[in-house]
Amino acid sequence: MTSVDEPVETIRTAILTLAGRCDGARTRDGAGFNRYDTEAGHALASRIETGEAIDLAYAMRLASKYRRQLTAAGIVLPTAPPTHGVVPDTPLASPAPATHRGGVEIERMGAELVLRFGYDPALVEVARGLPVRRFDPLTKTWRVPTASLDTALVAFPGASLAGGLAEEVEAMRRAAAQTEMMRTAQVDADLAAYESIRVACALYEHQDVGVRWLLEHRSGIVADDMGLGKTRQSLVAARAIADRIIVVAPAGLRFNWLREAEAVDAQIEFYSWAKVPEPPEGSFTLIGDEAHYAQNIKAARTKRFLALARTARAVFLLTGTPIKNGRPANLYPLLVAIQHPLTRDRRTYERRYCNAGPTRWSRWDVTGAAHLDELHRKTCDGILRRLKSECLDLPAKTRTLRRVELDDLAQAAYDTVLHAMQAEYRRRKAAGEIDEADAIVLLTHLAHAGSLAKVRPAIEMAQEIIEQGDQVVLFTRFLDSAAQLASALEAGRITGDDDAAQRQEAIDLFQRGDLRAMVCTLGAGNVGINLTPAAYAILVDRPWTPGDAEQAEARLNRIGQTMPVTSIWLQVDAADAAIDALLEQKAERIELVLAGKRRTLRGIGSLGDVAAAVLGHEVA
Repeated sequence: MTSVDEPVETIRTAILTLAGRCDGARTRDGAGFNRYDTEAGHALASRIETGEAIDLAYAMRLASKYRRQLTAAGIVLPTAPPTHGVVPDTPLASPAPATHRGGVEIERMGAELVLRFGYDPALVEVARGLPVRRFDPLTKTWRVPTASLDTALVAFPGASLAGGLAEEVEAMRRAAAQTEMMRTAQVDADLAAYESIRVACALYEHQDVGVRWLLEHRSGIVADDMGLGKTRQSLVAARAIADRIIVVAPAGLRFNWLREAEAVDAQIEFYSWAKVPEPPEGSFTLIGDEAHYAQNIKAARTKRFLALARTARAVFLLTGTPIKNGRPANLYPLLVAIQHPLTRDRRTYERRYCNAGPTRWSRWDVTGAAHLDELHRKTCDGILRRLKSECLDLPAKTRTLRRVELDDLAQAAYDTVLHAMQAEYRRRKAAGEIDEADAIVLLTHLAHAGSLAKVRPAIEMAQEIIEQGDQVVLFTRFLDSAAQLASALEAGRITGDDDAAQRQEAIDLFQRGDLRAMVCTLGAGNVGINLTPAAYAILVDRPWTPGDAEQAEARLNRIGQTMPVTSIWLQVDAADAAIDALLEQKAERIELVLAGKRRTLRGIGSLGDVAAAVLGHEVA
């Protein structure tokens, strides 16, 4: 280097500034390099810091994509790259050998890239670090798949490119720059649209951050803890895009999605995972809820969903467990749906992260796991993962009503009891043989059937909470439901059948974290105990009074609790919904009485009214 003029120093300062702000878009976007430029940008910054020469033309092109960000930082780029003042590396567009990295040359030969360099232990270690590579002892060259071109360029940033590869790389970079400019303009428009509706959508601070993240990324996986509002964030982001919204989710969540869509004034088209539609004409945004339903790349529903995702303008995937069972193979289809760069070569991904290969039982086994730290590092730019403990803007307790999906067998069993109770109620009413107490008895029989029907969905929800690293408490009114839940979850129990010593032992194990789930019957487990290690309560059933429901939730939401509590009330049909609505009405009226704003509870229905409405009419 002979001298350094102002344009050269400005370009260097720009690269160092962007690298200093950048975290690979893991938690921040619009700060430093985006996820596609992170590796190349940091490689340039590293060379600047160590005093090595850089390709100024390429550095100028890279920095120019971030003019707005740099201008805000007081850095004004020159209008053209300097042609004097330094002795730069050989530009990538030139096939002449580079001096950096010992004269490494990369050439395309068929489906492979050939890496040539004189023997150097340091370069050998770099080559061995490539995800998929082989050494050819005859030619003394390293070979990698053409899909690994980006990785090779980052590993050997000063390499010369032979055989027309330089022109190909330059064309790719120009196309990427043009695409990024168009994407940035669209993101700006979407963020402006979001600002116009943000206040009306009543978002918490962490949800506002989540919406902006989705709009910045256009496609991504939201893996927030349960209870942080993944549904609302995705709906608001989709509405800001001002696009047709298609939601694919478990059938049992249809009512929840319609309720949330109404709350933020969004229009949605809902499909179950069993009926993923064909790609429609025109532009649309796709939301996939419980996206782990698409974690088997060979399943028909996954293939249908990926076909839909390929034509979507934006894809938002919601799941608390993006890597089900800790297997990277389960993450791969989700990365395909959001068009993550790691999915350009499936075999490379499976070899590197699934430890894939032939076994005595399979020609190609992908059930393993390898290089998980690297996988996390390279995918965190496309996955938004936040814990409840990180979101300090949450209220102390959030109550969520969740309509559950029943399998055919459970639905048939419940319907049998429902129709029998309705028939009995109508017969006795016609004969003048039923009063309010009798109606409540019939309603209790129906609630028992509903409790048993909700056992399987409750288990699945609890398992999801446990898999994300949390503890959970489940409440039910019925001993047989409690027994099934405790057995399936290997949980502690607090029921009327357990003596004081058994209960205390279970509580101690739960407090230490040796038990991940606790099952309580309402009455035995809703007073006098602390279950504060858990931040999630699942009320499979409800008591008849709002005070008892509050007492159950208070086992978690009390002194000693360090996290916001999410209470999930499972509903099987309109019978549950009617009971829950009555409990909420009573709770609100009681608050008014206690505050001196009302003197009585008159004006709301009774449990007998609910029984008459449920048993006297068909419910869905």
